[in-house]
Amino acid sequence: MARDFASELARLTQEVKEIKKGQRYAHGGSIENAALEVKDDAGTVRAVIGVQPDGTVGLVAHDGPPPGAPSAPVVTPTIGGLRVVWDGTLADGSTLPADFDHIAVHVSTTSGFTPSVETYAGTITKAGDGGVLPVLPLPYEAHYVRLTAVNTSGIAGAPSAETEATPTRVDGPDLEAGSVTAATIEAGAVTAEKLEAVLQLVTRLVAGDPAGARVELNEDGLRVYSAGGAQTIGFNAADGSGSFTGAVTGSTVTGGLIQTATSGQRITLNEAGQNKIIVYNASGTAIGELSAQGVLVAGTNGAILALDPNNTFPSLRMTNQARTNEAVINVSGTNAVLGMNSGTFSSGGQTWKWRNLYGAEGGNEFWAAERVRNDNTLINEGGRIVLGPTSADFGYQSSADPSQNAYVRTVAGQVRTIGALINNNRPVPVPGAWASLTEGAWSTTPSSTSYQSIRIQSDGTRAYLDGAASTKTGFTGNQNAFTIPTGMRPLKNHFYGLVRATSGDPRFLGCLVQSSGTITVYASTAVATTDTFDFSDISWPLD
Repeated sequence: MARDFASELARLTQEVKEIKKGQRYAHGGSIENAALEVKDDAGTVRAVIGVQPDGTVGLVAHDGPPPGAPSAPVVTPTIGGLRVVWDGTLADGSTLPADFDHIAVHVSTTSGFTPSVETYAGTITKAGDGGVLPVLPLPYEAHYVRLTAVNTSGIAGAPSAETEATPTRVDGPDLEAGSVTAATIEAGAVTAEKLEAVLQLVTRLVAGDPAGARVELNEDGLRVYSAGGAQTIGFNAADGSGSFTGAVTGSTVTGGLIQTATSGQRITLNEAGQNKIIVYNASGTAIGELSAQGVLVAGTNGAILALDPNNTFPSLRMTNQARTNEAVINVSGTNAVLGMNSGTFSSGGQTWKWRNLYGAEGGNEFWAAERVRNDNTLINEGGRIVLGPTSADFGYQSSADPSQNAYVRTVAGQVRTIGALINNNRPVPVPGAWASLTEGAWSTTPSSTSYQSIRIQSDGTRAYLDGAASTKTGFTGNQNAFTIPTGMRPLKNHFYGLVRATSGDPRFLGCLVQSSGTITVYASTAVATTDTFDFSDISWPLD
């Protein structure tokens, strides 16, 4: 039978729509203000993707298989009723189906009952997380509770195992259901002493706008919400943790751990009850510490700066990355003098360190490289610069052996040297102090006192005799006149001539200066005690 033009146009238009909703999606495309049905082999719609009849957009499952049996409920007796809790799982541990919708709660006074319309008591709609449902009023006898899972198509699955509980009876005559209203309770009649020690809430307690700014107490804990419904404060009942989005002002926090993060770069206060502030870098390594023991800071390369106010000598310690050496600036001595030390070494069973800088008691300052025992006992030995109120020294000083001292000393208008001067491994002549000879047969004081008494001097390279002397007893031949001090004696013997200084008649004597230190005088004619002989300008090398 021939179709009219309008019917044929309508048929073609519908086929085009079906093509758009069907095959084109295998090659990419879009659903434009429509929905896509998913059917099984029998042609039954099992899901709808896209715009739903209520105007929402999403995936809605249809006519799925019945859900599995839920886990058994936890039932707690309450006054005149029961509190039913479901933990959100299925009895066999499997995952809730995608089209799970809610849990139907069934209550009966008959054990082993089959859930039906007559036993239905309510719904737990907290899908996937479990939930709670108060069931009341109930008579004061044993009740049995079972749960069934229901999908979005209204199909219920097998029931759970049943749980038995009996509502708690009021002590005294019962109140009829609905007989107590807000209007019948006198203002102020319900006080704290009239309430139980434990007030059990079956749902939640809200102060404020239930959908806006409020404080809410429920089984999960305490929550505070802003006017926009965002949570700003939360205390969790499960683990006692809390969260804040605003500032905490004007409060005292005692005990516990405060930290800016749980890992990585952070600052912690009282970690592990250590009463410390610890700073961590991005790698989670502790690089800083503030405690009763002082302040410690570690650099990116591992070197350490530490302030130690509790030591006998408060100090700033600087340690290298390998922890093999350190420098210390410390306060030492009873008058809080300043010291700076670095390096350590062992000797004679003691650990020593080099003291580079310290302040001496009495106002002087000392820059030094001296040995100091690990008990901070100062051993005055080593190169030092001594800055005093009347002089300044630079050189080597030893309190144990002052003869080894060698340094330059400056005083007002003078520069002095102690010890030999060496240039290119050779001594530089520097006249030392005049010294005395040890008397033998001759006296160091001459008969004619207008002459200088005999004396000796060294410049580090030669020894010099100066002045005159006389014999104690007249003689002809020879006498051992004097002995030269140690350190000024020649390496070999030397023979010199002496001139008589007390007569116009020149007379010469022989003078033997020996390596043993003995000076022997030789005369071929008689020498009297009134004769004076000049020893000046007699000298000999010391090397």
